Amino acid sequence: MSSIVEDNAETDAPTRHALRRLAIVALSIAGFSLATYALPSERLRPWVAGEGIPIARMFADEDSALPEFAEASTQMLAPPAPGSSATAAVLATRPQVGGGDGNGRADRASGPALQIDEQEYEGVTQPIENAKALEAFFAKLVRVGRRQPSAIARIAHYGDSSIASDTITATARRLLQRRFGDAGHGFVLISRGYMHYNHKDVVHRSSRGWELHPIVQATLRPGFYGYGGVQVRGGGGEYVTVGTVKEGEFGRNVSRFELFYQRFRGAGNLELKVDGKRHRVLETRADRVEDAWETIAVPDGPHTLTVNARGATTRLFGIALERDKPGVVYDSLGLVGAMGDRLLNAEPEHMRGQINHRAPDLLVLGFGGNESGNKWLNIQQYEREMIQVVELMRAGRKDMSCMLFAPLDQAERDARGRVVTLPNVPKIAETQRRVAKAHGCAFFDTFSAMGGNGAMAKWLKARPKLATSDMRHATPAGYDLIGTMYYKALIKAFADYLTARGSS
Repeated sequence: MSSIVEDNAETDAPTRHALRRLAIVALSIAGFSLATYALPSERLRPWVAGEGIPIARMFADEDSALPEFAEASTQMLAPPAPGSSATAAVLATRPQVGGGDGNGRADRASGPALQIDEQEYEGVTQPIENAKALEAFFAKLVRVGRRQPSAIARIAHYGDSSIASDTITATARRLLQRRFGDAGHGFVLISRGYMHYNHKDVVHRSSRGWELHPIVQATLRPGFYGYGGVQVRGGGGEYVTVGTVKEGEFGRNVSRFELFYQRFRGAGNLELKVDGKRHRVLETRADRVEDAWETIAVPDGPHTLTVNARGATTRLFGIALERDKPGVVYDSLGLVGAMGDRLLNAEPEHMRGQINHRAPDLLVLGFGGNESGNKWLNIQQYEREMIQVVELMRAGRKDMSCMLFAPLDQAERDARGRVVTLPNVPKIAETQRRVAKAHGCAFFDTFSAMGGNGAMAKWLKARPKLATSDMRHATPAGYDLIGTMYYKALIKAFADYLTARGSS
């Protein structure tokens, strides 16, 4: 009996010792944890107000908190097949819509362009606000939908790098052209130069010697930056080639090229070649500085236009590609690093003339992303500047519809390492909403469409990934999704317009 008691005593001693050590470790951890609350930074604290229960939150399914659109995106944005783009994957999974094909022909299988099925805008997460401001544009879409000869609905979409990459705009362009008809790619700059500027569904090559003067840098006095916001200068030896693509559904045909340039004293000449053959030599000398345009008509089909600078310096702005077919043209006019107020660097009369000549039916202003990171942003001053921008850009065409396009969610990591929305983003979106309502423009709240506060954190976790690691931009799949949400909101607003008018 005594031996059994001695054995238990020997067993209990190390157990008690282990428990004491465990208690000391636990108390030490607790002490260190409490000590972190005396530090100014929250990063080391095990828990702060608003977080879930420690340990337990590690097992929580955060993806379940994604907004409804993200769940749908797994179907819309299926992984692309080898050799195809994310955009192609998105388009391939969408139901066919009525109106027209890439060549502007009526799609009989889908019905007339003015018959819109609810399925076409199913799942709209964020409607276009103050859509009544789009009536002039919608009236043109009605003419396009009725296949009236030479009826073209033109959209001019200005913005920052998210637009300069022609991702959101390419998705919107393709969907609109698939539905209403392809009336041409639209406007492209003469040269991308050092900028992250890219256009889809168009051939665009240029020499490297062009001298770029972007409106963002305000290097010109007066501010003759052209319709696209970049004046390009170059002498003998510089060239640019634009044209149709050989593959794909869009951008395969053109009926006319239009060169945007400037005439001035001492200017050189421009040699124009169509499909590699000399078309004519354009003299750009004039007694005074004046904006000019040159149209080169071609039989509707695949073509290229090459512009060669000859002799002294020339000044060019861009080239537009259009077709003699009813349909939509979507000018993607992105400016890398741009903030909305940079448009005020333009000489007002010059910008009015450029807008008036191009004659867009809808002006879209998509800025706010670069302003979001400005910690010293004065929101009252920002509102005043946005009003000036709207007034400047609409001055050349009073009957043009207008829309403000809010910035994407922008994020940073807080003291805890969490991805959180920059404080300026919702302020900028709300300011744009006020400006749009007060000055007769529609408003698309891109920020809310993405999911609002905290959206960028969820987009980073989505599969496929919808946001890039800089927490300022979307991935190609993310931009496709934004473009699709925007398109669906536009079609929903158009359907409401048709219903109110009793159109069919």
